[in-house]
Amino acid sequence: MEIHKSKIEDIHQILEVIRDAQKSMCDNGIPQWQDGYPNEMIISRDIQAGNSYVLVDGKRIVGAAYIIAGHEPSYDYIEGGQWLNDHPCVVVHRIAVRKDYKGKGVARYMMEFAEKIAMEHQLRDIRIDTHHDNIPMRTFLAKLGYHACGTIYLNNGDKRIAYQKTF
Repeated sequence: MEIHKSKIEDIHQILEVIRDAQKSMCDNGIPQWQDGYPNEMIISRDIQAGNSYVLVDGKRIVGAAYIIAGHEPSYDYIEGGQWLNDHPCVVVHRIAVRKDYKGKGVARYMMEFAEKIAMEHQLRDIRIDTHHDNIPMRTFLAKLGYHACGTIYLNNGDKRIAYQKTF
């Protein structure tokens, strides 16, 4: 398996992976991503910005994520806690794994890739957020050494629990 930047021709496979993640969350009673987000327009914008990545097994996309070294405006305000530090960081959004690849280390591999991006930018911090009810993701992040730092609010007002890892 290998990770590379997404291309526009990847969009349909990426959306399949997203739909798998949406269904999994729905089946587990997690309201995250149940309102049509992320959609083709958002994924297309991610690809055009050069911050969309896919994990490919042969010719099949099995994982996708938005990874950027830079500022995330929705992380400017955090309540019920605080960030571990105020250092520049890498931010991971919209990470998703194809249903038949769950439990095979795909998400871990992609998060390790985010760490490589951080190191390439001489950064030592990664931030990510998830829905408070997304216990599988919260457990996964804790296993990888991420710390729950507090609650952030997305542009649409939705609450998310924010995580940070320093290395």
